[in-house]
Amino acid sequence: MVQAKAAASPNPSPSSSTSSRSRPTSIAHPPTVPLEPEELEENRFYRYIRSHFNLIFSRSSVVCIPHSRSLEGLILTKDFIETHSYNPSPYYCEQYQAANGKVIAIELPIVSTVSGFKEPRTLHVMAEEWVYIGRKKIRVLMIERPLEGEAPLQQQPQNPNMISIPTTRSSKTDLDFLNMFPENAEAMQELQLTVQKFVETYVYIRGFNAYTVEKIQHMYIKAYTTILQRNKLLRDACRLQTEHDHFLELVENVVMGFLHEKIWVQSLRSILHSQDNYLDSICRAYARETITLNRYAVSHPMADMSLECFEAAITCLRPSDQLAFTPLEKLACIRTALDLITDAVTNYIQSISVNTVPDGNSINQ
Repeated sequence: MVQAKAAASPNPSPSSSTSSRSRPTSIAHPPTVPLEPEELEENRFYRYIRSHFNLIFSRSSVVCIPHSRSLEGLILTKDFIETHSYNPSPYYCEQYQAANGKVIAIELPIVSTVSGFKEPRTLHVMAEEWVYIGRKKIRVLMIERPLEGEAPLQQQPQNPNMISIPTTRSSKTDLDFLNMFPENAEAMQELQLTVQKFVETYVYIRGFNAYTVEKIQHMYIKAYTTILQRNKLLRDACRLQTEHDHFLELVENVVMGFLHEKIWVQSLRSILHSQDNYLDSICRAYARETITLNRYAVSHPMADMSLECFEAAITCLRPSDQLAFTPLEKLACIRTALDLITDAVTNYIQSISVNTVPDGNSINQ
């Protein structure tokens, strides 16, 4: 849920300050072409943080959202996201601290960098909104450009020899891809040691899932960062946001493949065994009764579809428990199955519409 507040004053006065630190007396020069206001849900940074790093967003009390146009050519990484996500400073009023240690000061309509940044910046707040997640209220400040980093003046021409990151997730082929590069050998050895340490110490404790998720995220983010630092070919490929996101998923999938035996087989399977049995019994009951779609309150004409129409989707879901080990692999199976169901329904409706005249009477009648 998003609640908008009035836009910040267009004529900020940066000279007044209650911060414990003196701030620059001028705002960063605006672009030559004025920035058009944009809806929060259409902003590239906002959509990315909610889809890729929603945990960071939900744990923040203030998030600075740079205008989409100021992000053209920039790669949105976890560190970049953290640089714009804040909680109140435990030391100073009106100052806020990020998880990566950076500190900003807010005195509307101004946001100023305080410490941890490569250069001081003072930015104009274009608008302020509130986003609600459950009972938590998160303050969102729309700013003219990033707190750190700058979009390149010119887009770099794409190297014709640049590799493409595989888009289909498979823990085995993803691991083979990483091992294909000699530059990755040391980083992969470090990752194996980290995984081994996790496997030796991990114990499932109810209520500590978020802590476990953070440990795993730290594991694959470190591996991803180390690999890109040492592998120029992959680093160049990841200059494109789509390739960067594919590579981050690839490394995550490799790590989850390493941890599958420990987390799922040895820990969670026995805990969730009763729930699995219950779901299996429901599925078997439905299969025995051969319940038709109209029993599920599916509307006409889809209610008349036979089981054979969904054979492709059923086939897609079958390997989700055996061949699809990791969460990303299972998600890919489910997504593909849903696409196949959509295609089946679309094809069925089109096929029956061919045999129906505009007044709804069958051609054969």
